[in-house]
Amino acid sequence: MAVLRRERASGGAPVTGPALYRPRPYSPFELHDAAGFGVSPEELERWSPFYPIEIYWARRHGVTLATARSWARAGVRVQDAVRAIVAGLSLDDVQAWLAEGFLASDAVYAKEAGMSLATAIEWRATGFLVLDAALLIADGWTLAGATSARYSEVGRYA
Repeated sequence: MAVLRRERASGGAPVTGPALYRPRPYSPFELHDAAGFGVSPEELERWSPFYPIEIYWARRHGVTLATARSWARAGVRVQDAVRAIVAGLSLDDVQAWLAEGFLASDAVYAKEAGMSLATAIEWRATGFLVLDAALLIADGWTLAGATSARYSEVGRYA
């Protein structure tokens, strides 16, 4: 039986259906890789277009194929979907972050830090990444204090 693989579309477009993929045989390396992760050729075909590491990661964390595909259709990679699910976020939660121009991983960092979407938007408006904002907030910084500290020495380089 020839195991077919569906290649991902370039540009990281969200997974929306078979039109984004074209079948091709798995390479011997990919089959070896899959075997190393305990993924059979039949599972590769069923989980197509996911890569062996993604299949392994999803299964290890109890994420079903249907759930992985649902998140992928929304543009969320398996590793981000797993982290979001483990953090207690729903797909709707993550989609709210995506709609505001954030990454799925930003939603996870914020959730882990107890940061709301509104707070992330405020910090981003002044130039802070979510991860940086989360770390600064955890260290007791306010937005005004962090912004002031960031620009306090800028004038000396002008």
